[in-house]
Amino acid sequence: MKTLRLMAFVVVCLTGFDAVADDVRFKLINGTSYPIRVLVLSQADIGAWGPNVLGVPSLKPGDAREVLVRGGIVDCNVDLKVAFDTVDSQPVWKYLNLCNLRQIRLKFDQMSGMTTASYDE
Repeated sequence: MKTLRLMAFVVVCLTGFDAVADDVRFKLINGTSYPIRVLVLSQADIGAWGPNVLGVPSLKPGDAREVLVRGGIVDCNVDLKVAFDTVDSQPVWKYLNLCNLRQIRLKFDQMSGMTTASYDE
């Protein structure tokens, strides 16, 4: 774990990213019509998706859950992607400030592919 943090620090120093965040917690509200089974994050516009931070069981439509993202976030600006239980779509919400995020409600229109979110920082 110390090696990972040291590597993140070096990356920040060399690349000028915003900050290195410790563990981050936020409340996820499923405002979609589908159960969410996977929630992954990537640094904004990189598409290098990390592990599933949602856990089990799937998050049913209308339900909420606290999500814990363990350290290793190099840049506060992230993209968020979900996978559903019942449809093949894997929508992405872009440019979220994970370091300030307290609560987020995800919405998704499968017909248009449009993602929207309301959130509290």
